[in-house]
Formats: sequence, structure tokens, C-alpha cells
Amino acid sequence: MNLKERKWCGWGLIQGPDLLKDKRDAFWNWLRELSGFEKLPHTPSVEMLSIQLNTPSIPSSLQKELQEKLCQGRVTTAFEERIIHARGKSYLDTLALRNGEPLNAPDIVVYPKNKEEVITVLRWASLNDIAIIPFGGGTSVVGGVNPIKDVHHLGIATIDLREMNRLIKIDVKSRIACAESGIEGPRLEELLQKEGFTLGHYPQSFEFSTLGGWVSARGAGHQSIRYGKAENWFAGAELVSPPGSWKTESFPASASGPQIKDLIPGSEGILGIMTDIEFRIHSLPQEKFYTAYIFPSFETGIEASREIMETDIPLAMIRLSDSYETFFYTAMQMGGGDPTTLPQFCLMLIGLEGDTPCVTAGRQVMEGVFAKHQAISLGEGIAEQWFNQRFLLPYLRDEMLDYGLGVDTLETATRWSKLLDLYEAIHKTIHQAIENNTEQKPQYPIVMAHLSHAYLDGASLYFTFVFPRSLKDPAGQWQRIKKSASDTIRFHNATISHHHGIGTDHKPWFAGEKGALAYELLRQIKNQIDPKNILNPGKLI
Repeated sequence: MNLKERKWCGWGLIQGPDLLKDKRDAFWNWLRELSGFEKLPHTPSVEMLSIQLNTPSIPSSLQKELQEKLCQGRVTTAFEERIIHARGKSYLDTLALRNGEPLNAPDIVVYPKNKEEVITVLRWASLNDIAIIPFGGGTSVVGGVNPIKDVHHLGIATIDLREMNRLIKIDVKSRIACAESGIEGPRLEELLQKEGFTLGHYPQSFEFSTLGGWVSARGAGHQSIRYGKAENWFAGAELVSPPGSWKTESFPASASGPQIKDLIPGSEGILGIMTDIEFRIHSLPQEKFYTAYIFPSFETGIEASREIMETDIPLAMIRLSDSYETFFYTAMQMGGGDPTTLPQFCLMLIGLEGDTPCVTAGRQVMEGVFAKHQAISLGEGIAEQWFNQRFLLPYLRDEMLDYGLGVDTLETATRWSKLLDLYEAIHKTIHQAIENNTEQKPQYPIVMAHLSHAYLDGASLYFTFVFPRSLKDPAGQWQRIKKSASDTIRFHNATISHHHGIGTDHKPWFAGEKGALAYELLRQIKNQIDPKNILNPGKLI
């Protein structure tokens, strides 16, 4: 872990990849034309040192007291540390940092080394009415790590768990592993694969996010069809809350009442800080097969996806792009294209993982289903190219922001019977919201989507949209677009988030999705376990 190698106001490493290569000039000229600019504006980020931070409100005597209680961990008030921990990676977070807005940063950042030190920090915080913000990789795209405090809180301390990064044990017979919550994706997989196992959880944030963050947001990796979302592979955890340390159940299954462990995935740190997490693992697959198909329409691809989910083949991934996303990624490779001649065909990337005989048989079943839907095989080359670049596309957002463009994503999920109607409604809503909320009228707003994370009863939809950024009120512009899309999602009774979580961005729609009684039940649980509301206040409840 070296935070100095990472961007403080953007995604990933400072020395990031060059996705555009020799198509760079053509690509930006193409985006300029689509966005309606005569010349793309130059909108770089400010220098870090120009940002004004709130004055720390935790007295130095209390800071010193905490440091003296920690045997190995450390407490810091360094300007750079407070900046890094002031925001996550959402669109609003990135805008605020890049524009140099005065930031409400944590007063201090604490790096505990072990579970005992987490207990020490929470006791200290509870006694002194100090809000605690749990922080893993800081990759939340919904405001999940933003420092917020109630009026009665003395100050804010962010507790960064990345020093707690041990793989504790592997139960080979039970296929259960246990690791500390701050372990990052690459290190976890490296340690597991040395022993012949994998968790198989590869979200787009994989290189920088942590095990605890995945559970906290109910995250999903690209291969979730085979390996499950976080709530599927989560087997149990030890947590620290203001009343003390406690453990969830960890049985393979149980009928002894509702399982408290089911409350932890998606809780976003408001019920306790996970220290040790148990999770289900798999033997490394004998074979991986990823390939690409073209379908004549998005509707046809959806139907093929639904049918293939009803088979018993070892599916790991389905990723069906609509015609707009298929066009955009093709144009990115080519340096441009004419959207007025947009073809209707849609690209599907599909992957199988497992024992070789199962993968071989699965390929035959897949080919039969897809032939019925007039799909054309493109072979393994395109899938391999996507696989190699699957963690890199977020880097393009920072470049777009440098040139006066906005880009964001949102995702949801619903049943197969409602999927196409939901897709069409959200696409239309975002398209209109962009046109109604841009000072520079785009010739062709870019709104694209893909289907992924499929289930027997439905699938998720993941939208990406690019628009000329308002230079007068960029935050307000985003909020109006976001509200329009989110209202449409709730109108269609789809979930406000499939795997990004709630944070602050989705909070206005959370209570409506849960219903009044269920929401009140969650609020009472929160009040019982954290009566002073020091655990990640302002999130969920």
C-alpha cells in the first residue's frame, strides 16, 4: 500500500494506463463534436495544497491520549491524509476535490494494526462523542465514506483498516477462509491462489478495494454468476461496536430464527466495524473460457441470457451491451463513428469457469441456445481484450473531466419480465435529463447500458452516461440527472442499487424501497447497537 502512488482527486494510480494510444486526438475530437463544443474546455484539477479544510475540532490532548493507547497503530492529522480520507470516488466526490471546494475532512485519521486497537479506538470515540468513519479502499461511488457528524459530536475520526491485511486461516475441508477486513483484492487473491483457491470476487475496483468494503456495500464482481455477490460468499464476521466486540453466526445453514449475520452485508459500517471476516472459497478452476457474440437486438440478447441462466452449465459471467455501448466501445477503439447510423446489434461477452468436462459441455449448450437466437460468434479475441482492460476504464473518467465532460454510472436490478421496460424507461429519462440540464446542448448525448450479474429470476442493468459538464453548477446538474433516473427506478419498483450500496447518494430513495415498517426496524437496530450514532453517521438511516 503506497497512497503516494495513487491519485488524490481521481481514480487509481498517478501513472495510469494510456487507453487511447494513437487514437487519442481522433477520440477527443469525436467527443467534442457529439458534445456540441467548438473547442473542448480545459478544466484541470486544482493543486492539493490550495484546498481549504475545516479546522480540526478534536482537541490535541484527546488525540495524544488516543495515540498513547495504541501500541502499534498510529494517529495522524497530516493535511494529505485528511484530504485523501475526505471523500470517496463518486462523481460528486471527484468534482469537489478537483474544483478545490472547501472540504469537511476528518479531524484525524487512525490506522489500527489489529482488532484490539479497533476496540480501543471505539471506546475512546464513544466516551468522547466522536464520529467514526470506517475506511477501506475509499472506492465508494455513492458517498459511503464521506465524513459526516451529528451536532452533538465533538469531531470526526476516520479509521483506515488497510494495515489489518492478514489472511488468518484457510479451512481446506470446509472451503472457508478468514481474513482481516482491510486486506485489498490483489493481496487476498495472491495469498488464496498460492494455496490453490480463489474467492472469485473481481469488481471493477478490485485493485484498490478491500474485503470489508465489498461486504459493507454488498458488492458484486464480474464473475458473480459463479462465485456470488458479497452476501452469498460472506460466511460470518467479528465486529466491534460501541457496546463491545461480537461475532455473527457462521453456520453452513440454520433454522434457529433469523440470522443476525444477514444484517452485515450492506450495513456500510453503521452497525459495527468488521475486523475478521469469514468467506466461502473455491478451488481454482481447471479451465476458463471467455468469448464474444453479436445479437441482432438487445431484446434478443436479454431473452438468450434468461434462457442460458436456466441451464446447468458453469457460467461465470454474462455481459450484454446495448447497441449504444457496443457502438461507443467500438468507436473508442476506432477513434470515432457516426451515431446517426447506429446499428441495432449488441455485443455479449460470456465466460465459463470450472472443470474441463463441464466447460466443454457448457460450450455446446451455449452454442445451441445462442444459435436459436441468431447470435453470431466473434471468437475469444474481443473477450480477451476486455478481460485485460476490465479494471482500466475508470481512468478515462478523469480525462473526460479534464476536458469539460461529465461521466457517471448507475445500476439497478429487476426481474426478467420487467427488464426491457425498465431499461427503455431509464435510458429515455437520462437522455432527456441531460438535454434539459446542459448549458452546451449536446448533438448526441451518450447514454449506454449493459446487462450483467444475472440470476434465475432477473438481472442487473448498469448505465454509463457522458454529457457536457455545466461549468456554472456541475453539482446541481448531476443531482438533477441523478434524481430523474432514480425516481424512474423507484417508479418501476426496481432496486435503487444492485451492488454500489447506498451511502449518501442513494439515501433519499432507500426508505421508500424498504417500506416504513422495515425502515423503522432497521433504525431501531441501529439505535440499539449505536445509541450515540457514532458509526458512519449520515449513511443508510
